[in-house]
Amino acid sequence: MIYVAADDQRATDIAAVAAALAPDATVVHLPSSDALPGDDAPASPANVGRRVAALRHVRAAAVRDAGPILLVTTAEATAVCYPAPAMFDAAPPRLSVGDTFDVDAFAATAAEIGYIVDDRIDEPGEIAVRGNVIDIFPADREAPVRIEFTEGRITALREYDPVSQLGSADIAFVEIGRATEPAADEGDSILTHLPGAAVAFDPEADRRRTRFLAIAADGLPRRKASQDLIAAKTWHVALAKRDTPTIEPADETAPRFIEQRDPMRGFAKFARGVLAESRLVLVGSPRDLRFLQPRLERSAKIAFAAVDSWSDVLAAKPGSAMMLVAPIDRGFAGPGVTVVAGGDLLGGRARGDEIGSAAGDAFAGLFSELRCGDVVVHEDFGIGVVRGLEALPGDDGNGGGDAIVLGYAKDGRRLVPVAEADRIWRYGADADAVTLDALDGSSWQKRRGAIDAAIAESARELAAIAAERGARSTDPIVPDRAAYEHFAAGFAFTETPDQARAIATTLADLASGKPMDRLVIGDVGYGKTEIALRAAAAVAFSGRQVAIAAPTTVLVRQHIETFTRRFAGTGIVVAGLSRLSSAAEKARVKAGLADGSIAIVVGTGAIAGKGVAYHDLALVVIDEEQRFGAADKAKLHVLGAGHVLTLSATPIPRTLQSAMVGLQGLSVIATPPARRQPIRTAVATFDDATVRAALRRERARGGQSFVVVPRIEDIAPLAAKLAKLVPELGLVQAHGKMPAAEIDEAMVAFAAGDGDVLLATNIIEAGLDVPRANTMIVHHADRFGLSQLHQLRGRVGRGGRRGQIMLLTDGEATIAEATLKRLRTLQAFDRLGAGFAISARDLDLRGAGDLVGEAQAGHMKLIGIDLYQHLFGRALRLARGEEVDDWVPELRLAMGGSLPETWIPEEEMRLSLYGRLARLEDVAALDRFEAELDDRFGAMPDPTRRLLQVARLRILARAAGIRRIDAGPAAIALTPHDRRTAPPRGDLVEKNGRWIAAGAIADPVERAARIEELLDALID
Repeated sequence: MIYVAADDQRATDIAAVAAALAPDATVVHLPSSDALPGDDAPASPANVGRRVAALRHVRAAAVRDAGPILLVTTAEATAVCYPAPAMFDAAPPRLSVGDTFDVDAFAATAAEIGYIVDDRIDEPGEIAVRGNVIDIFPADREAPVRIEFTEGRITALREYDPVSQLGSADIAFVEIGRATEPAADEGDSILTHLPGAAVAFDPEADRRRTRFLAIAADGLPRRKASQDLIAAKTWHVALAKRDTPTIEPADETAPRFIEQRDPMRGFAKFARGVLAESRLVLVGSPRDLRFLQPRLERSAKIAFAAVDSWSDVLAAKPGSAMMLVAPIDRGFAGPGVTVVAGGDLLGGRARGDEIGSAAGDAFAGLFSELRCGDVVVHEDFGIGVVRGLEALPGDDGNGGGDAIVLGYAKDGRRLVPVAEADRIWRYGADADAVTLDALDGSSWQKRRGAIDAAIAESARELAAIAAERGARSTDPIVPDRAAYEHFAAGFAFTETPDQARAIATTLADLASGKPMDRLVIGDVGYGKTEIALRAAAAVAFSGRQVAIAAPTTVLVRQHIETFTRRFAGTGIVVAGLSRLSSAAEKARVKAGLADGSIAIVVGTGAIAGKGVAYHDLALVVIDEEQRFGAADKAKLHVLGAGHVLTLSATPIPRTLQSAMVGLQGLSVIATPPARRQPIRTAVATFDDATVRAALRRERARGGQSFVVVPRIEDIAPLAAKLAKLVPELGLVQAHGKMPAAEIDEAMVAFAAGDGDVLLATNIIEAGLDVPRANTMIVHHADRFGLSQLHQLRGRVGRGGRRGQIMLLTDGEATIAEATLKRLRTLQAFDRLGAGFAISARDLDLRGAGDLVGEAQAGHMKLIGIDLYQHLFGRALRLARGEEVDDWVPELRLAMGGSLPETWIPEEEMRLSLYGRLARLEDVAALDRFEAELDDRFGAMPDPTRRLLQVARLRILARAAGIRRIDAGPAAIALTPHDRRTAPPRGDLVEKNGRWIAAGAIADPVERAARIEELLDALID
C-alpha cells in the first residue's frame, strides 16, 4: 500500500506507528524534497539521502517479494518525478570491520556520490580524511561515522556525536548512502515503484497536491515543468487503475487521565470497565512502559502481557491487558480494542527522564577557544595577538614541547609554554581595533591595578544585591494540576528536551517561595512563547495575574491571538493594552486588572504605565528584552510580586553577563523543533538578476519573501526597482512612519498570506511569525548590527522548508573590514541554535558594562570578557567571604610533551586543545579529555602521553598541596605550598623546607610515574 499523508510530520508519525504495530511488514517513509524542481539550490544532502534510501529499500523489498510493503509519503512527494525503480538496484558502498580498505578509492567513490570534503564533519554529506582516520556523515544516517584503519584494513567503525565529536557506539558495518540523486533522463511517478499497490489518502492530501502543482509550475518553464512534475491528469489516470480504500478515523479517544485528580485510580476504574468486554492495550516508549507497568498493575490489580505487534493484539481474547511499544501520543478506542497511551497517564512529563542534564554548561567552550590571529590578554604581559605555535628546544631527548607565540607592540614576540595557556584569555576585539601592549608588560601593569580595584568594588555591590534578593520570599505558586495538564495538552507539538527542562525549572522557580528572575535564551521559533504560556497558566490557575510585555504592537497582537486561543474555554480572561487600544478599551482593561477579572494582560510598555493598577500581579514576562531600554525593564521588574521571566534570542551583553555570573537563572533552548533546518546564509553584492531569481523562486515554491532595508528613505527607490524586476509579485510595505494601525494591518495580513514580498525596515525583526516565508534579502546589510541580523534571519524557514537569507551590500561601497567580519560571523554561525553563540560574540565585541550601574562600556573593554569573567568570579567569591586559592604548581621535570603536527595537522585544532588542557582542574576531566583525543585522532603518540602525564602531575600536585616539584636522575624534591606542613612518614625526608625522595631513576617517564605514586600517597 501507498499512504499519502497531508505533510511530512504526519507521514513521519504514521510510518513510525505502522513500523511498531507491524514489525514483520516493510514500512518505508519517503519524505518530500526540501527543494522545488528547478530551484538553483539543490535539496539538502540529508534530504536526498533519506529519499534515495527509502526508494532503494522499497525496490529491494519488491524484488525479493518480502511480504507486505507500506510506503508512507506526502502529497507534494507524489507530484514530482523519480528515477525509474531499476536506478535503485545498485547497492551503496558498504564497509565492515576487518575489510581491506583503499583510502584513495573510497574518497573518489564518496566524491562521485555527492560527498563534500570539509575539516569538521557535522552535517550529512561531508567527509574528512585525516591520517589513519576518516570521518564521514552518511547522507541517510542520523549520526556521522568514524572509520579507523591500519595497513590497508579497517580496524574500527564508530558512530560519534557531531557536536562534541566524541564516539558514541561501535558498529559492525556502515552503508554510505548517496548524497545526490541518481541521474535519470526521464522521471516516473512514485506509483511505478510499487506496481499494483493500493493508494490511500489523508483528507487534505489531494488539495495540497493540486496547490503544490500550481505553485511549482508557476515558477518553471513549461517544458521543465512537464519533465519534473506528474501532472494532475496523468496522476488521476494512473490512480484509476488502483484500489483507493478510505481509512476511517477511530471511533473515540481514550480519557486523558493526567487531567484527573488521581490518574492511576482513574485508569484502574476505566480499565476494569474495558476489560469486562474488550481488550486493553497500553502503548508508549520502552521507558514509559517500564515506569507504568508496576504502578498500574498495583493500582488496577491487572497483569499486563507484553506483545510485539498489532496482530498479536487482535489475536488476544477479550479481557486481555497488553503492553506494546509504539510511538502513539494519544489513546483511542476501536472495535473490540481500547488503546491507552503513556502520554494519557504521564502528560507533559512522559519523557521526563529522557531529558538530559540542565543547560548549566551552556557557556562551556564558548570563550576558551584560541585561534591564530585572536587578540588575547596574558595575565602578566597584557594584550597581544596569537601568531601560532612553535616548538621549544629541549636537551633531554624528549623535546621541549610547544609554545604559543604571542605578538606584542613593535613586533615583539613572546613564547608562552602551552602548560601556561591558562594565563591567556581571549580579548574578543579585532586586532586593528586595539593597541597592543609593550613586550615587557609595563603598560599592562599600570592598567591592571586600577581594573582589579574597580572589579572588586563591582563584585562587593553585586554580592550585596544577590544576598538581598536571596533573603526575599514570596508566596509559592502551585497551579491546579488537572487544569494545568489540560492546558499543557493543548500544545500541538512534543516539547524538545531543552523546552521541557526550561518549563520544569520555571515551574520549580514559581513554586520555590523565592522571587523568580529567569532568562530564557532560544533562537527565533524555538518555542520560548510556550514557556511563557506554561508559566502564565501556572500563575493564572493559581488565581493570580500575569503581565506580558512585548516591544512592538505587532508582537503584542500575535501574542494576544496565541494566548486567547490557548486559554479559550478555561475561564481565564486575556486582554491587550497598547497604543492601538481605544480609550474605552484601555479603561475597560485597566478596570479589569484592578478588580482582578482580567488574569492575563499582553501589551507594550503601557502595562507599566500610569493609571495601571493590578489586583494581584504575580508574574511579569518580558519578551524580546533586547529591544527594551534599561529604564523600561527596571519598571517592569518592580511591577508585581517579584517573579520575572525574560525571553530573548540574542540578549543584550549586560543581560547575558548577569546570567553568567549567577544573578539570574538561565535556561538555554538550543534544540530546534522537528524539521527546522539551518538557514542558508550568503554574503554578496546587490545584483538585479540574483534578487529577481530569489524572489521568483520563493513565489514558485508557494512561499513569501522579506526584503529589508536599514532606513525608511531606502524603501521608495527599492520599491520602484522591485516593481520593474518582479512586476508579477504582490508587494507590501511596512515602516515606522506609517500609522501604527496601518503597520499592524499590513504585517498581520502578510502573515496570513496576503502578498508575495514584504518590503520593510527592521521593524519586522521582533515577533512577526510568517510560516510561509523562506527567503529574506537584506539590502545594505553592513548597516545592521549582528543581533539584528540574527533576529531577522530567524523570521524565515519556520515552516519546515529550508530558508535562506542574502546579506547584500552596495556593489560600489567600500565596506570596513570589521563590518565584513560581522557579516561573516553571521555566515559562520548559520547552524540552528546559533543565537546564543552570536550573543556571546556580541558580548565579546561590545562588553557588558557595569552590572550594577548604567554604563554599557565597562572594564571588559580594557581586559576582554574572558579575563573579566575570571577576575570577576574570583572577586565575587572573595566578596562572599569564600576562600580563593588559585596558585598553580611549578613543575621542573626535564620531560616535555606535545600534540605532534603529524598526529593533528591543523594548527588551530592543536592550539584550541592546548588551551582546553591547561584549564582542566581535576583528574576526571583529564581522563575525559584523554579519551576524547584517543577517540577523535586515533592511537596516541608518545609525546602526547608525556604531555598528559605532566598535566596529570600538575593536577595531583595541587590536590596534594605541593607548590613545586624538582625531579632529576638522582632524586625528587617536593616543595609544599604551606611550609608549616609536617612531612609525611615514609619515603620523604624533609630538608630545607623541601621533601626529598632519594633514588636514581634515569628515565624521565619512569620518574614521572614515581612522582605520581608519591602524590597519590600524599592525597590519600
